[in-house]
Amino acid sequence: MGALRGSQTFSRFFVIGELADDEPAALLKRIKTQTFKPLDPEEDLPERHGWANVMDPFDLELDHEKVFFNEYLTLGFRHDRWAIPGPLLKSQLREAEQKVLEKKGIEKLGKQAKAELKAMVIKKLRRQLPPATKSIDFVWNRNEGLVLFYSHAKRLRELVQEIFEKTFKVQLLLESPGTGAERQGMDAAHTKVFANLEMTSLAMAEGPAPMIQKELS
Repeated sequence: MGALRGSQTFSRFFVIGELADDEPAALLKRIKTQTFKPLDPEEDLPERHGWANVMDPFDLELDHEKVFFNEYLTLGFRHDRWAIPGPLLKSQLREAEQKVLEKKGIEKLGKQAKAELKAMVIKKLRRQLPPATKSIDFVWNRNEGLVLFYSHAKRLRELVQEIFEKTFKVQLLLESPGTGAERQGMDAAHTKVFANLEMTSLAMAEGPAPMIQKELS
């Protein structure tokens, strides 16, 4: 899903701050410092994220033609994690534990031995299974200072904010009624009124159906 295909569901951000150098070559150099690095089964990391080609998350060789389209900077935010199916892990762990018990001639493993065995089994399965890969389109209109990130997931939004700020050294601020109002410009009187607004629920209380619903039924 994203800017180029699928559903047009996105979160909107505003870029806050001034870039030290906004030339494409300088920006591309920064992007390459945070390009996605594939997970290694020998590492203990459960997940990793970084920039990739917006058209192909497995293409990590980023260049000007893949990233810049007129005033738009486009990237794929790739997020990989190890996702070993629970039943598979359980069966493999049971088999490994049985082999150890038979080899050592004992009836039960201690807590520490079980933990070490589980870590070994997990590492073995990671060598056999590919990680789960997710890629979310990221589009930055550099003229307007506006970013569209094609996900509403809170954790993914937090991760993309983190990597954006690490990459470009400017802030990425999620759009909200407050930020939207500030960008439109408000005088002191409007600012005071806005600050005193209270949240109002539009949900209907339980009770008889509204008349309009009765008439339509």
